[in-house]
Amino acid sequence: MVNRLEPINVTSFTGGLNLRRSQFQLGDDESPDLLNVDIDPRGGFFTRSGWRRWNATNVIDPAVTPWKPTNVFATVHSGGDMDIYVANANKIHYAEEDTVFHQLGTVGCSAVPHGADFAAWGDDTYIAVGADLVPVKVSPTFTITNLAPTFSEIDTPVSNCMPQCEFIETHGGYMFCAATKESGAYHHNRVRWSHPGKPDSWRNDDYIDIDAGSGRITNMVTYNDHLVIFKTNSMWALYGYNEDSWQLVKVSASIGCPGPAAATRSEKAVYFFSGDQRNGIYGYNGEQPIYLSEALRPAFEDLSEFDNIYVSWAGRRLWVSVPWVKDKGPTSDLATCFVMDPDIGDNGAWTMYRSDFGCPGPVVDGSDVEGRFPLSAFWSLNSAVLVTLDAMPNVAYDMIDVPNVLAVTTAADTDPPYDTIVTGLGEEIEVTGVAGKDFGQDFDAYYRTRWLHGGWPDRKKSWRRPTFVCRQVSQDTDLLVESYRDYDEGTVHRTRTLHLRAVGNAYWTEGGFADADIGGFDWTVGGKADPSGRGQDWGAARAGATLQRAGSMGLARAVQMKVRLSPATPRQRWGVDAIIAKIIMRRFR
Repeated sequence: MVNRLEPINVTSFTGGLNLRRSQFQLGDDESPDLLNVDIDPRGGFFTRSGWRRWNATNVIDPAVTPWKPTNVFATVHSGGDMDIYVANANKIHYAEEDTVFHQLGTVGCSAVPHGADFAAWGDDTYIAVGADLVPVKVSPTFTITNLAPTFSEIDTPVSNCMPQCEFIETHGGYMFCAATKESGAYHHNRVRWSHPGKPDSWRNDDYIDIDAGSGRITNMVTYNDHLVIFKTNSMWALYGYNEDSWQLVKVSASIGCPGPAAATRSEKAVYFFSGDQRNGIYGYNGEQPIYLSEALRPAFEDLSEFDNIYVSWAGRRLWVSVPWVKDKGPTSDLATCFVMDPDIGDNGAWTMYRSDFGCPGPVVDGSDVEGRFPLSAFWSLNSAVLVTLDAMPNVAYDMIDVPNVLAVTTAADTDPPYDTIVTGLGEEIEVTGVAGKDFGQDFDAYYRTRWLHGGWPDRKKSWRRPTFVCRQVSQDTDLLVESYRDYDEGTVHRTRTLHLRAVGNAYWTEGGFADADIGGFDWTVGGKADPSGRGQDWGAARAGATLQRAGSMGLARAVQMKVRLSPATPRQRWGVDAIIAKIIMRRFR
């Protein structure tokens, strides 16, 4: 007899997230809904890494002053020391590598909408604080110098000067500033440059006014051999190397950028958000801007306020934070972070992050993911912190504020296994008055498949037990597989559980080979009952996958599956490499 059982293999997920309202327009490797999972470039999906706070003490008291940072900047001095600056509520705060923040003197900032713009020159940091205020220069010892708006000639330069402005950028041996205020008059479309090699000396005649196109200058980004200048509804490139060779070229007459926070650059491209009826993320590699967020169009079309949109590049990925939540629409504060890996698939793959404790705001462009640099200023109602993103490769938990955690974690709770460090720090967090506890917060993570119909959208099929190729786990983990049928996206038809069993290492016990209890080592993941006495890791962890079969999904024309962590085994890291659905076609009528 012919075996009528047919497979539907879902082995590639590199299409990433696609928010199209009609799911029939999705590609075979795209998902209509996912959260807090990353896509493997070779296929498969897995929980994102955890986030941890960089500074133990809040930058400010968020109960007194709202914590909604508008810009963040990192500078590394020639001696290797690092400084972090963050603008919030018309003030600037700074920290060294001790992670302790201080207010930058009495310096105020009123640039719209970003508060302040930063640029490094040598070991000094220059800050444009708005056209109505005098710019400042900050030395490595945090000595503040006010930069008077005085002009001078190249042969007789006057130092410690800079025009009052909204934006600054270093490019080609010059300091550039834009959107200036001179002699009481605003010049919203003026770009000025300093004396060559002297960022704090300026000449009166060294400027260009970009009056063509509507709107005003909103940002400047140096890229390769030219300076990219954004206006509200247009985009320009300034080529050349001195006042005699500058050449202004129009890149686009309709695509612009709302502000400095909405643009970033990598080594390959400039990425930015453009609003005003062209809402979306664009990439520019020196030619023409390319639309990159077709898959996210429904989200960006809902947005009408563009001040709180942050576009950044870190960890070889693009981060876009927006005041929007799926199935709810625009919000008053940042709520969702879209992340794109341009190296996945043909055009990059988008994923979506959210946390109940806040959302990444401005990201330190180009920062690493090894923990030395904070990656993002975090928008939160309860904690005024910067966070390090994707710094914990072996765990998947948020740790934003210990007092928040104490509200939901009591001394009566059972300690989690030692390997499962719920803070995402890779170490225990000692909390005064609560001994021997690990603290942290888990987050929801799931992946939803497209509608599977085997090429016959309206033909009934018997859906047999699907097989999941799941990544091996270090702790016993249960996954829930929720199935939907016949294009009803709101009703869970059946829920099945996948039981993933840990494949642990062997550990030397504290007593070693002489330990008469268990012969010197054991195979349990937690080692001995006392986590601190587990001893030395004796064998490398296995890397591979296991085959898990879920229950049948019944008779349906099409099914959709949502894979998520079971509440029975919270705070576990998991991943799926492939899904094989099995069907038997019914008679076509």
